[in-house]
Amino acid sequence: MIEGLRHILYPDVCVACRALLRDGEALVCASCLAEFSPYPGPDAGGEALRRAMLEHFGPEALPDGSWCLYPYRGAGPLHDTMHALKYEGLFPVGRLFGRKLGALIAASGEARFDAIVPVPLHRLKRVERSYNQAEQIAEGVSEVLGTPVMARTLIRKRYTGSQTGLTSRARRKNVEGAFGRGRQPCPPRVLVVDDVVTTGATMAAAAAALRDSGAASLSFAAVALTEKT
Repeated sequence: MIEGLRHILYPDVCVACRALLRDGEALVCASCLAEFSPYPGPDAGGEALRRAMLEHFGPEALPDGSWCLYPYRGAGPLHDTMHALKYEGLFPVGRLFGRKLGALIAASGEARFDAIVPVPLHRLKRVERSYNQAEQIAEGVSEVLGTPVMARTLIRKRYTGSQTGLTSRARRKNVEGAFGRGRQPCPPRVLVVDDVVTTGATMAAAAAALRDSGAASLSFAAVALTEKT
């Protein structure tokens, strides 16, 4: 949070490299953006996300549509920017990513959703961070697509530990049954949004709860997908 306060006081600094921003740049400088290395084509990220879901959860877990901006690595400007979003209070970065993700979805011509549902945080983690980074990303997507964000359609029923460092099986067990029906009714066509996908365990668990709540069509969108090492 200290870094977040620093950026409020000195907003003209790149959140990744801390260099001064030039005219026309916002939050992230052009040099760092260039190093994010997006997938080499509008469909490549979505296909990579589908392959990850298929590998870890089988064909029944495949979404109706899928989009992803970047392959994710454990170091570099993208990692630093995602860290700033998630842990340093720099929630405007989420909307920046969301607008880019929304533009990718819009360009596909397949943006047919009734609502955008961000993967929720448990209420205790929400208090700890003061906001949900996935919700900020969803709001950015909504700005582009015009589809409403329904952040109360899905809840996180129990507190789960970090997925970092867990095996695929452990990740699945960690989030199994973690999500449930929220206050808002679930519409038929839902776009589920999260920040980073590794095995897809969180997405799969969230999708299962949404299906139980009445969703007939589920699509996935994420800023980044962790590369295999």
